[in-house]
Parts: sequence; structure tokens; C-alpha cells
Amino acid sequence: MWIDDQILEHCKSRSHLKVFVPTSSLVVLGSGNKSSAEVDEDYCRSQDIPITRRYGGGGTVVLYPGCVVISYGAWVSDPFKNGHYFRLINQAVIDSIAEKWPPLSALGQAGISDIVFGEKKIAGTSLFRSRHYLLYQASLLVSLDTTLVSSCLKHPTKEPDYRKGRSHDSFLSSISAITGNLVSPQTVAETIALNF
Repeated sequence: MWIDDQILEHCKSRSHLKVFVPTSSLVVLGSGNKSSAEVDEDYCRSQDIPITRRYGGGGTVVLYPGCVVISYGAWVSDPFKNGHYFRLINQAVIDSIAEKWPPLSALGQAGISDIVFGEKKIAGTSLFRSRHYLLYQASLLVSLDTTLVSSCLKHPTKEPDYRKGRSHDSFLSSISAITGNLVSPQTVAETIALNF
């Protein structure tokens, strides 16, 4: 799975970061998700949108040119503290962008590991673990295309309590919406790569 292997091929390094903007649309299932339950497969097929799977858990996401994908692999001392590592890495992501866009300092974490602004999600994250190697991935919404997301994805079969049954339209937000300006995903990617 290329979305995982681009980091795992660097696993001999103590840590490795890759940040990129997708060039086309792609649906990515979490390791435990069933495509038929989570995805409108007919729509994706009609639009030639591939459906793939990552090694890590978490929900199904749509990657597209309005988001930034963050992949970070690292050797860690404790094989069990996933919640601790989620908090550390999510905060590193928040800190890396809040310096350039101060309103983003209000970002936090909700559910198991979502990055949120209030009760709106702007990034989904996942972890894949061997005993001491951690692969963290996040899809960060910079400009929101709820039409695409709602067309590709069904309502998730599992959702965090804070979602409260909301549709994609009312549950998701983006960096551009929070800052009130149209922000370039490429600029966000470059900022994270520089400051992480």
C-alpha cells in the first residue's frame, strides 16, 4: 500500500516525515473498514475514484487536492501508549501550523484522535504499530469539498460521540474556513514540513 510504504521503506531511520498534497481523489479505508458499508462504491466507480486501504485503523477518508496528508514514522520506547503518541503528534501538527495561522492555535483533539476546531473535525488520524515502530497518518482539510466527501462516503458505521449523528456537511471544517481566507494546501504542506 503506497500510502503506508512511502514511510515504512524508511523504517531504518529513527524517524521520517512525508507531507504532500494529493493530485487526485482517492478513498482510503481504515484497516477494519468494509468498503460496502462505508463507501458509495457505485459513485466512486462512475467517477474513476480509486478505493484503497491503509494499515492503520480509524475511519474512511477521502483524499483530494484540497487536503494535506501527513505521514510520520518513528521508533518509540513504549509499545502501548497509543493515546499518548496521538496527543504528542497531533499537538506537533497543530503547533507547526498555528505559528503561521494564529487562529489555528485553538485546535484541539476529540474522539480517539481527531484534530478539531470546537466540535468540527479538520483532520482524521490513524496509527499502525509494530511493537516499537509507530506509523502516524493524518488527512488535514485545508479547503473543504463536502460535495465530494458526501458523494464518496456513506455515514460511517462507527462515529465518535462528539459527532452526534451529524452529516459530513455539518461535522467537517477546514483551515480556510477557520482562518477566513483561502489557504493553499501546498503552503500548509510546506509549513508543516518546515516546522514539525
